[in-house]
Amino acid sequence: MKASFPSQHLAASLLASLALLAGMTGCREHFVPLVAGDPGGTLETPQTLVTAFPILNKGRAAANNVQVTAISYGGASLTAPGALPLTLGNIAADASRTVFATFTSSSFAAGSTQVMKVEGRYTEGGHPHKFAVERPLRIEPGSPGSAAASAASSPPNVVSGGHFPHQPPHFPSEVNEGHAWTVPVGVIHTPGTPSMGSGAQPAPHSDPPGIDFFTNASLGISSSSVNEPSGGVGGGGSVVFTTANWFAAYSTNSGGSFTQLDPTTIFPNNADGGFCCDQVVQYAQSIDRVIWLMQFSQGSGSPENRYRIAAASPATIQSSNGTNWTYWDITSTQLGSTDWLDYPDLSVGNNSLYLSFDEVGSGGGRVVVRIPLSEIQAGTTINFQYTNVSDGGVAYGGHLTQNPLDEIFWAGQNSNSSMRVFSWQEGSNTYSWRDVGVGSWPNDGSNLTSTTPDNQDWLTKLRNFPGFAVLGSTRVVSNGANPARGKLNQVWFAWPAASGSGAPGSFVFPQPHVQWVALDVNNNFNLVTQQQIWNPSYAYSYPALAVNSNSEVGLSLEYGGGGNYENHVVGFWGDFVVYITTASTLGVTRYGDYVTIRQDAAQPARFDAWGYGMLTGNISDTHFVVFGRP
Repeated sequence: MKASFPSQHLAASLLASLALLAGMTGCREHFVPLVAGDPGGTLETPQTLVTAFPILNKGRAAANNVQVTAISYGGASLTAPGALPLTLGNIAADASRTVFATFTSSSFAAGSTQVMKVEGRYTEGGHPHKFAVERPLRIEPGSPGSAAASAASSPPNVVSGGHFPHQPPHFPSEVNEGHAWTVPVGVIHTPGTPSMGSGAQPAPHSDPPGIDFFTNASLGISSSSVNEPSGGVGGGGSVVFTTANWFAAYSTNSGGSFTQLDPTTIFPNNADGGFCCDQVVQYAQSIDRVIWLMQFSQGSGSPENRYRIAAASPATIQSSNGTNWTYWDITSTQLGSTDWLDYPDLSVGNNSLYLSFDEVGSGGGRVVVRIPLSEIQAGTTINFQYTNVSDGGVAYGGHLTQNPLDEIFWAGQNSNSSMRVFSWQEGSNTYSWRDVGVGSWPNDGSNLTSTTPDNQDWLTKLRNFPGFAVLGSTRVVSNGANPARGKLNQVWFAWPAASGSGAPGSFVFPQPHVQWVALDVNNNFNLVTQQQIWNPSYAYSYPALAVNSNSEVGLSLEYGGGGNYENHVVGFWGDFVVYITTASTLGVTRYGDYVTIRQDAAQPARFDAWGYGMLTGNISDTHFVVFGRP
């Protein structure tokens, strides 16, 4: 089956959360509690601050006719919205609306924190109420900027035989929910302007190039609807190691069959909480190691948690039945965090392994870790470096660039018209960031919605997390050997976007979709192109990107809605068609939080992808897919 999309070029804690609710008249005991979400704020100019402040309904009934009567941030002047009250409409139970506001002041300071407060009124059951919510808002560091990386180390450990007693995974609460960066509305970059590309363009009328599926295998192992599949392929393509939210599995026959593994019997469970959940896998071809990253939970009364990095050759996985590993632990305390780290990612460079995590506490942000591959191969102490989590607030929920070569990249959204791009060269102790203007795109989170045939909104969780985070990223480098690609040194970033329009008079996207940009690394990261993956009838989301040896970009993402269940799809960028790999028969509201794609090590023109669908009985169906050109 195919799912097509037209081409578009578009220029374009709950920490001190205060809910002061009092009845205006006829106040009832069971009012609807409105609380503050996590705001975002960044300086567009030294005197102009754009902000986004979510208001969440934590009650059991709708808050109707919500109107904002006052917005403040320290002593700054409110310049937008231009007139109050601001009407937000109705906020359903467990839903939210975002207040976008702009302030001006001559005393703004990057990195400083002030309290932002929103006041207003609403009705519930015909009864009027007032609300006042506030939250500290930290202005992001100034741009361009740079900082020195910090350093720490961890000793190696070895396990074999899988002899530890099973322990049920210790799942924390949805810690990443409610701690995301909320993307403000920035200065309007209108489609059609020279710096922001052209307006809407029709899809190509000719058939796309051929594509072959060499493998599309269901693992046959059920997991949560929060599946988060990942994997790596080594051993000349014969050894496939894959994970989902709480299990691992391996195949020694190229995905023909899989053997399930229990991480809690392979590794010791630490007193600080034990194995819980999110896992990511990469195969590092240069050192012939499968790298397995596992998240461990918090201990009782402690905010610290750990990540376990395990390494084994494909041959060792095969001979030991997946139970012999060298591993290292990195704790949140080692990375300078006073809170929980969540939502991991992995990328393999020329000489380094990169990890990234969200800090979900009061600070909030993304931390990136760099480890020498040679130390992982040797099984010695790892001497790693890491970034300051407070520098990466806008990158919360973002993923690392795949195929980074000699420089790792990651990014976040300052606003819906500006990206902050981070980079860190191998061999350098300093990482840097700069802001890049992009075409304005629709970022009203209430429009991130898509309904399956059984009336389930499969994007419910996306609205809370990861939202508009940059989930897909790859580096595209070409020396001109492929005439169709020319000489390139680009980094591509992709993220979910809402339905609607990013700028007045510009194209209106009828469904949630994926936005992506290509930036020129050699030319100060200037915008090369901005395009979308979209369809008028159904939604696309959760994008993952990788590049093959022909400098072609492969896609792994999810689609659904418009009479379709959520399903995994893959394809090549530029074909304007993607191919459905799963056959879901059930809709869910807790879907996510990522899918995966890697360049195939044995056949580098091909891609390995992992995604999933949902089957009746609330059964997740994880698939391993290998595809490429004929």
